[in-house]
Parts: sequence; C-alpha cells; structure tokens
Amino acid sequence: MNTSTGQRILAKKAPLWLLAFNMGCGTLGITIISPTLGLVTDFFSVDEATGQWVLSAYFASIAVSQIFYGPLSDRFGRKIPLLSGLALYGLGGFMGALAPSIETLIAARVIQGLGGGSIISIIRAIINDSFERLEAAGAFALVSGIMVVVPIFSFISGGVVGELIGWQGTMLVVGLSGCISMALNYFFLQETNLYKLEKLDPRGLLKNYLSLLGIRDFNAFMFATACNSGIFFSLIGFLPFEFARRGLSSMEFGFWFALSPFGYMVGNFLTRFFVKNLGIEKMTLGGSILSLVSMLSLLGVSYLEWMHPIWIAFPSMIYGISAGLVIGNASMGAIYAAGNLAGSASGVLGSVQMGFGVLSGGLVVMAGGYQDYSQGVLILIGFSVVSVICSLMAGKQKTANVF
Repeated sequence: MNTSTGQRILAKKAPLWLLAFNMGCGTLGITIISPTLGLVTDFFSVDEATGQWVLSAYFASIAVSQIFYGPLSDRFGRKIPLLSGLALYGLGGFMGALAPSIETLIAARVIQGLGGGSIISIIRAIINDSFERLEAAGAFALVSGIMVVVPIFSFISGGVVGELIGWQGTMLVVGLSGCISMALNYFFLQETNLYKLEKLDPRGLLKNYLSLLGIRDFNAFMFATACNSGIFFSLIGFLPFEFARRGLSSMEFGFWFALSPFGYMVGNFLTRFFVKNLGIEKMTLGGSILSLVSMLSLLGVSYLEWMHPIWIAFPSMIYGISAGLVIGNASMGAIYAAGNLAGSASGVLGSVQMGFGVLSGGLVVMAGGYQDYSQGVLILIGFSVVSVICSLMAGKQKTANVF
C-alpha cells in the first residue's frame, strides 16, 4: 500500500486481449461439448442423466480447484499457478479425445476442470490488481464481451465438429486451446500481484474464508452472480435434448443457442458504457430482473406449445443479456468488497458460481427437466428470484472517482 495516500499501488495493466483469450479458453471447455451431449450418450449407450455428468464433473472440479488457486495466486503470484492450471486443462482435453468409456471421459473432464479453475479465478484477480473498482468492472465487461465470441463460435462449431468427426473432436480442440493459451501467457503476461503473502497458513486461509462469509456485500453479490451463472450451466445441459425432441440436430442446436452468448456480449458492452453512471448495484439488479423475465418467457413458450426453435432461442438471448449485466458487475462488486483478500475472494466466488452450476443441474435432473423441459425451467425461475433478492441486498459501496 502507498502509506502516504492510503491508496494501493496498481500493477501494470495486463493485455486485455490476453485476458479475453484466457477467459475464452476456459469457456470453451464448458460450451463446445454441449451441442454433442446427445452424441456422447448415444456413443456410450448411456442415459441423459449420466450424460449430464460430462458437464457436472467439469463444474464440480472447477468449483473445488478455485478455492486453492485463489490463495496460491496470493502467495506465489498470478502467473505460475495460471500456467500450471493451463497445462492440466490441455492434458484433460487430450485425454478426453481418447476416452474409451464414459467413466474415462468424465475423469478427463475432472482434470480439465482442475486446470480450468485457474483461469476463472486468477483472471479476475489480475483485473483487480490492475484497475480501480469501477474501471475494473468495465475492464471485466470488455474482456467478457470480447471473449464471448468463443462460446458463439464453440456452440456452432461444436455441433459442426460433432456431426463431421464426432464428439472426440471437441475434446481435441480443448486440448489444443490449453496449449496455445499456456504459450501466450508464458511470453506476454507479466506478474501483477504486487502484495504477495509471505507464507500460506492453512488456519489463516480458513480464517480468511470465514471472514469473507461475514461480509454482507460480498455474499449478496456472490449469490446474485452464482444464481445467474447456474441458470446458464443448466440450460446448456438440458436444452440440447429439448431441441432433439423437436427434431433438430446438434448442429442446429449450436446455431440457435449461439444467440445466448451473443446476448451476453450485448450485456457486457452495456455494462462497459453505463456502469460509470448507473453503478454496479443498479446494473446487477436490472440484470437479475431481466433474467427472471427471460425464464418466465421460456416457461410460457412451453405452455403455449410454440415449437419453432426461435421461441427458445430468443428468450435465451434475453437471458444472455441479463448474464452480461449481472456476472461482470456482481463479480467485481464482490471482489472489491473483500478488500485485500482479492485472490481468495475470487477463488471462493468462482467456486460458488460453478458449485451452483452443479446444484442447478442436479435439481433440474431431480425435477425431471431432461424429460420435461418446463420442469427444468421452473427450477431456473427459482434461481432468478434468488438472484433478484440478493441484488436488492447489495449495499452501495463507496468508491474513489478514478476518472
């Protein structure tokens, strides 16, 4: 800290294109396999609920690993843990491409997630190292808005690759992306953690985590973004099967659902342009309300029996806009509320987000959402309501004017 001014010293700004590439790499592991879930279940002759574990295993391992990457990046810096995680991520991709059984594929997805957890957790911390609060929210939104090209591309290309060479091709793409990202970060990323911890103290880490859970604004922002994220992770799990019931291929699902990440891009650019005037709290609340509207629209489509895919794709795009408003703003609001525990806070935040992906996916399975799409949407409406409530609980934080 700068003792004369009481303000922290910011690190040299990391290249936004590199941060966007990293985030896109992590998102690729989530999205590119989604259009081919039907192909995976057919290939291994397993049911839809078992196929869900191809996604849930990835979410669960990311959720666990982020708890550790945050403190590791506080102690050893951001770069070394990130490079190590990218190596694991790439290895898991190549293992998945060669998987001879569903169990091996799920294990490969666990390894991917153990590596992918470094991306989501550490990139947030790097942004926090380099930017002040409102500027950080804008930078995060810009990075997310750029990297959203990846899920648009991967939903479409995942379906195309699946139809042409099989689901194994999607795992090969994940492995290659991990290797490329690792090389780029080795050469172009400078260390941004200027306040490394002197040592890792397990008791201290537990104390830090308990301290985070006692910060109201951190929890309010965290659960707002976790509920919103959980909706997306559930949609990419059960919607491919609904599209199949409507007679559409995995390629067609990838094309139509690509509107959702397009909406996410729009939401992030709205954040970029309006967060300075409206503030993080209002942007988060507006996005949460829009998420609820989009889920109610999806339920209405089911009851009205409108069969054209546009009636699912358009509300999904509206949800994407809401996610662009909520995730970036609430994430940076939560990390800022954590003060000098930014790395640990980013790890906990990412862990809870992915944990809610597992939770929402499990609840959708229990409710029969893979067989009756409307039952799955009802679960997601509940998540939207919780997101709105948490957004209302977030208090306005005092921030120095950095512009």
